[in-house]
Amino acid sequence: MGKLMKIELNKLVTDEKGQAFVLALILLVVGGLIIAPLLGFMSTGLIAGQVFEKKMDGLYAADAGVEDALWKLINDQPVQYPYDYQLTGVNEMSVSVRIEEVTTFYTLEVGEGGVHNYYFELKGELVQPPYYDEGEGGYIHEWRLILTNKTHQPVKVERIIVSYSNELSYLSGLTDEDIAGLKSGSFESFDQEFIHLTNITILTWEFTSPRPEIEAAPDPENEEYTTVTCTFELVGPEDAAGVTVLLVTARQDIGAVWDFKPFKITAQANDEGTVVTTVEAGVLESSDTVSVGSWQIE
Repeated sequence: MGKLMKIELNKLVTDEKGQAFVLALILLVVGGLIIAPLLGFMSTGLIAGQVFEKKMDGLYAADAGVEDALWKLINDQPVQYPYDYQLTGVNEMSVSVRIEEVTTFYTLEVGEGGVHNYYFELKGELVQPPYYDEGEGGYIHEWRLILTNKTHQPVKVERIIVSYSNELSYLSGLTDEDIAGLKSGSFESFDQEFIHLTNITILTWEFTSPRPEIEAAPDPENEEYTTVTCTFELVGPEDAAGVTVLLVTARQDIGAVWDFKPFKITAQANDEGTVVTTVEAGVLESSDTVSVGSWQIE
């Protein structure tokens, strides 16, 4: 009896008929469960890649729109703002561009220039090339601010705002320099505030009473004006970027006076009526250069 059971068991173990079919069925079922999601994943990846490629094309197109607007601000400045125009055939897309005047100095709201904004002039310049100071461990950048009153009336200055690279650190100032044209007040009496951004620092000097008041121009019609100067110092690398300056007067008809004028550029890449990418840039413009202060992608 035991011998008979052993023979039957050996038959079951050694008989492989039908096992390949069962294995094939198992692999078929497992393959069916895996292939469908895998194909779906591959399809999703392909679509995502196409969307990403389209977004990148849109980004490059919108960037081209911003660059074109920067060129216009230097070489072919519009007569009035906001100024809207369109570029075509940029990465097979159209780009809508808007250039508009703004009242912000980077993130700081300072208000508008008045109808007589040209009555007052502001300039910033290096007093001398940066020089190394061993005690400070860096190069001293001494800046002079030149304020010119071109009107028949005295003008009071409420505050002065400057921005500079975070490579630099504030050292001292404001300090009176040539103040023979001041009727009253001083540039050395102020409250100061710092705003630290990613790449720049914004420094505001808010003048306390009595605010500096610049004498009336002796003979504006013959370009005889009243000019005063003050200075401040920064320390850092020798080749650090320059300084941008603005000033706010107490006279509403003059308002904010800029060394660099602020603009906002918006460039929108469109593909057959659908917005692909929008880029916004905040820039400061002078007569021969533009400085990009912010760049935002939507």
